[in-house]
Amino acid sequence: MAVEQSNGFTDNWAYLRTELYWLERLLIAAVAKQQKEVKEIDRVARSRADRATSHWWKGIIASEDSIAYDEYREPATKTTHHQQMDVQIKATHQRGVVLALPTLRERLGLTLFEKNVVLMSLAPEVNRRYAQLYRYLQGEESKPQTDLPTLDLVLRLLCKSDQDWRASRNYLINKSRLTRYRLLSLLPCTEETLLNAPLKLTEPLVNYLLADQPTAQALDDLLKTCVSPDPPVSEPSAAAPIQIKKAARTSSLIFLRRVASSKQWSDLVLPKPVVETLTGIEQQILGHLKAQQKWQLSSDLYQPGSLLLLTGMTELSKILAASALATSLKTSLWQVDLAAIDPIDYTDLLKEIHELSPTLLLIQSAEQWLKRSSLLAEHLLQKFWTERQQKSSATFFSTHQPAAIAAIRQSRFNHQLDFPMLDATDRWLLWQKAFPTQVPLETTINWKELAEQLPLNEAEIRSIVQESIAYAAARDAEKVSLDHILQALTQRQLSVQMQPLEVKPTKRRSKQKTV
Repeated sequence: MAVEQSNGFTDNWAYLRTELYWLERLLIAAVAKQQKEVKEIDRVARSRADRATSHWWKGIIASEDSIAYDEYREPATKTTHHQQMDVQIKATHQRGVVLALPTLRERLGLTLFEKNVVLMSLAPEVNRRYAQLYRYLQGEESKPQTDLPTLDLVLRLLCKSDQDWRASRNYLINKSRLTRYRLLSLLPCTEETLLNAPLKLTEPLVNYLLADQPTAQALDDLLKTCVSPDPPVSEPSAAAPIQIKKAARTSSLIFLRRVASSKQWSDLVLPKPVVETLTGIEQQILGHLKAQQKWQLSSDLYQPGSLLLLTGMTELSKILAASALATSLKTSLWQVDLAAIDPIDYTDLLKEIHELSPTLLLIQSAEQWLKRSSLLAEHLLQKFWTERQQKSSATFFSTHQPAAIAAIRQSRFNHQLDFPMLDATDRWLLWQKAFPTQVPLETTINWKELAEQLPLNEAEIRSIVQESIAYAAARDAEKVSLDHILQALTQRQLSVQMQPLEVKPTKRRSKQKTV
């Protein structure tokens, strides 16, 4: 592989030259293979029919004969071309040099196949010799004659098996962010199959990829033009009722989910600072609504909405804490997990949040929006924050990766609440609180020893409690005993060494006769 230097590439063009050198060797190997096959066929074929049926009379082509770069070179090292490139790209980024195609791949989460499709579509924009090679490999009878690679060609060159071919075709057409962002299009071919469709990059993307000094801001500006218009931001009403308005339009929601819970503060085991902060926010929301009605305050004077960053590994504790606040406010908690949403749908999600306008909103996997390489445009994030802060509301951003969040964004939050792992005392309380009050328990259960031996989180404890209740009911037991809990632990391949508590019988006082 032709690399510039051990500490990466000097600039974007040095990187492109190396990638195009790899592509050229791939194409030359494919041309050599095709020439060999044509020569063998011409030696035997006597008509066009013979040529059309050559695959049958030559025998079925084995999968290892399919065209792919790695099969046309002798591996000189234990690392592949792409692994070596990753090392050089990382070294280049550490020097602060932006490489256009790797940056695009990182921002959109492109696969290696998608990256190579972009490279093949870009190559004819650099030199027409790539177009000549494409035309030869696509065949003289291929229509339309084009400088661009067709869908059939990229699949033949970049896929190594039938399964890979099928998966790559379906992904590129239906799911690829290149096509969903309209950065790559399959040009229509009149009366032609889809395999003959040429692949063309948009002109702005071509200009970005070929820039002498591409920047991250240039990519941001490019992606902004590929999404739907921003959702409008409306001003809050001057006088809101004291009662918190229930969110409307729940039937057509796609991304937001209502969290069903009736937890009270007394039902939870939470750090004291967390409870104090959330009860303070409860008073703040109710107080602002009352002050708005009493004194007709304008939202321009101050921002009543709170932005909270929730950190720590106990995700269930975060959900239950926000649910308890919802119960106190007599409103609903709405939740969305960014890890389950395609970035191209972020604008639709923001529009849905704007229309629903929930008082309490929990955003999980928040690092997807808050990290430095976020796929949400900065102006959309700032606009969303401003809108939420102008409403009497609380917006919870939950993350397991606080270190990935830029410091300037962390400073935007009103509060940062940490949910640490439970200690033995917390687990002892949680074991007892997790059982509903209507479920009777044996008095011989040693809760303290159970909490000390099993370092479980809140979700695991609640799940084991539910299973032990089910086991007790299945056996027609009058009460849940230690045996039922141990059975639930055994199902999870957990074991403890403990015995039931001994309950000492109470002594009755004998009545003494008085003389």
